[in-house]
Amino acid sequence: MNTKTKGKNGLGRGFWIMMAAGLALLGGVLFFSGQMAQRQQQQVAQLGGPFELVDMHGRKFTQDDLKGKYTLLYFGYTFCPDICPTELTIIGETLNKLGDLRKQFRVVMVSVDPERDTPEVLKDYMANFGPEFIGLTGTPEQIRKMAKNWRAFYRKVPDESGESYSMDHTAVTYLLDKNGKYIRHFAYGTPPERMAKGILEAIRRAEGKKQPKAAGDRS
Repeated sequence: MNTKTKGKNGLGRGFWIMMAAGLALLGGVLFFSGQMAQRQQQQVAQLGGPFELVDMHGRKFTQDDLKGKYTLLYFGYTFCPDICPTELTIIGETLNKLGDLRKQFRVVMVSVDPERDTPEVLKDYMANFGPEFIGLTGTPEQIRKMAKNWRAFYRKVPDESGESYSMDHTAVTYLLDKNGKYIRHFAYGTPPERMAKGILEAIRRAEGKKQPKAAGDRS
């Protein structure tokens, strides 16, 4: 004789217990996912903040100077043997692909090596990449504050002789809107075509309107 309790549709109690447990688990997963998404949005909103540095002409440069144009922000240094010149060259090629929109952009490199990167050194270095490129430096504390605001990592790495050093650093390019607010970022080595396309898409989403197409963009 079958003593198992069945529901109206003939399914046993075990089935409904498993169903309830599954729904509870699904609810927990959705809640956790929602919390994670909210936390990520808060972290993005927290990128950036007030700062005061010196540009390559010796003038004070603050967060207010990031307004008025779109900005591609990068943390690097002039003595970097390969990563920085490669990424800055990619950024320059990306600007070439933006067509007339290029006029609405500036590129800002914040030096993570203020000990060697004086305004004069930065001025000579940034001239290799284009008129839109601006170099910023400051005191070690000012640089630390700026890097912390953008969650950019860097550290000094002495060579074997101890007489010189290199800098490990974040090699991310940040895209900022015309108010100096973060929109998105690009990983090191992103090809110019992909970066240009990503810039246009991000601007369209952020501003909710159609932007001019990049040169050669038929989409």
